[in-house]
Amino acid sequence: MLIVEKLLKDISILQLEHKNCESMPKRVIIIRTICKERHIIMAAVVTEKIIEMFLILLGGVIVYKAGLIDDKTVPKLSNLLLMFISPLLIFQSYQMEFEMRLFYGLLWTLAASAVTFAVTIVLSELLFRKKGERTPVEKIAVIYSNSGFIGLPLINGIIGSEGIFYMTAYLTVFNLLLWTHGVLVMGSAGSFKEMCKNLLTPTIIAIFAGVACFVTQLHLPEVIANPIQMIGNMNTPLAMIIAGANLAQGNLLKSLQNKRLYLICSVKLILYPLVGLAALWLLHLEFHIAFTVFIGMACPAGASAIMFAERYGKDAKYASEIFVVTTVLSAISIPVLSVLAIRLLGAA
Repeated sequence: MLIVEKLLKDISILQLEHKNCESMPKRVIIIRTICKERHIIMAAVVTEKIIEMFLILLGGVIVYKAGLIDDKTVPKLSNLLLMFISPLLIFQSYQMEFEMRLFYGLLWTLAASAVTFAVTIVLSELLFRKKGERTPVEKIAVIYSNSGFIGLPLINGIIGSEGIFYMTAYLTVFNLLLWTHGVLVMGSAGSFKEMCKNLLTPTIIAIFAGVACFVTQLHLPEVIANPIQMIGNMNTPLAMIIAGANLAQGNLLKSLQNKRLYLICSVKLILYPLVGLAALWLLHLEFHIAFTVFIGMACPAGASAIMFAERYGKDAKYASEIFVVTTVLSAISIPVLSVLAIRLLGAA
């Protein structure tokens, strides 16, 4: 991070020059230079965090190939993460002092997430109109990202607890739509009671419990809060190890021979994030809110596509191929598009 430290030092010097400068044209030039260098810093931080995430993911591939974890262990680790560790991390993110700015930010994130999901759902209906056995799997894969396993730890590394705070709003919309719209896409409407039951996940419960504590300012004593924090800190490394293990289970070389996958990847990793970015830019949201929603959209296809394919009798192998290829290619697409997002959304 030497480049970041140097840029921060340069900004401090420029800010001092701006304060002492009486010439208006020169002050404008200094302000523009400060903004440009802040964008560079943010881009450098994003790139560094993505590299860190994918190095841990590579560790997951290695431990799976080495036999330290196997096909039976990975689903158990996934359940541990989804049902216990991630909900505690989410709940802990709400243990902060109440600020109306954050509360309004949460509401705006909900609204922005709903807008971007609505856009991708409509686009998916237009792009994947051809009725086929694999069409439902493709729709789920391009709409519902791996925002829990990759988005949550990534935004935590880039923005911190405030990023997690806003990402919970994105995950709320994600879960609400996945277990309603997603079930309908798979051709299994189910009963209203069944849909409600599906929505009562530990993540959703943690979000509502966290919001209640945030609004009422109910803070846990340190003897309870500290263990929750320590468990929550396991989220990032474990999520990426699991993602790496899932990646190792697929046949990447064979998957890369499927030409249809390149169309799916283009839609998932380029088209949808760019369309979402345009929508977020038009909404003129605060940077942390807009960038959090963008990261949620820019993530590769989630394991939810595989889970739903298995659950509703669709092509789970094809879902796995989409997961593998989009995950690998997202190592390129996320850093590149993040730089564009930083410039467009205006990191301060």
